[in-house]
Amino acid sequence: MNNFLVSLITMDHINFERDIKLVDELGVDGLHIDIMDGHFVPRYGIYPEIIERISKISSLPLDLHMMVDDVEFCINQFKNTPNISYVHFHAEACFGNEMRVIDKIKSINAKPVICINLATSFTVLDRLVSNNEIDGVMLMGIHPGVLEQDARPKNILNDLKDLKKIIAGTNAESFIALDGAVSMDTIDPMIKAGINHFVGGTSSIYKNVNRNDDWTTQSKIIKKNWSKIKELIGKEA
Repeated sequence: MNNFLVSLITMDHINFERDIKLVDELGVDGLHIDIMDGHFVPRYGIYPEIIERISKISSLPLDLHMMVDDVEFCINQFKNTPNISYVHFHAEACFGNEMRVIDKIKSINAKPVICINLATSFTVLDRLVSNNEIDGVMLMGIHPGVLEQDARPKNILNDLKDLKKIIAGTNAESFIALDGAVSMDTIDPMIKAGINHFVGGTSSIYKNVNRNDDWTTQSKIIKKNWSKIKELIGKEA
């Protein structure tokens, strides 16, 4: 089954509730939320209190993407937040302490997913995959937390050949995600290459959406985009 989650950071930041309620009604598979500290990546994310509030206005599953130096500290901030399905973490932030981070994620009843940056070697997966310690792998099609950059879908398509061999027969095989490089043009080839979990926003569900337009115009475009995405991922109407 292919899933599509909407990246919260690509929504209208002063109208989160409105945007969330629409994608909830449309039937997306969840919300992907970037947790950023301004150190691990050059950008700040959304306060835990806002995310906790979001979990109360929508029953959509939440995926938390930890782009932070102190992963364990940040996970603790969400121990009372319901609806968290997966927590994505970067190996670069916790080399040698991956198991501690995985245990911390499981302590809040979420599933651990490791993120692979564009230049990160797949060797970080070796022991985690062979011992079935992680429930998924997320490939980054862009540099996390960096604005105004070009996605690299060709890199992802090449990398998937090796990744699928490494995770074959493990828990992670059923959850191969892509964050960045997700567009109307890339979804189909990515599915054929092995991606089954998409994080999208500006180039997909919000493609051609002008936040200066009235909400009727915006929502019409969003609904049209979602209809196309459903076709691409094979989601029933």
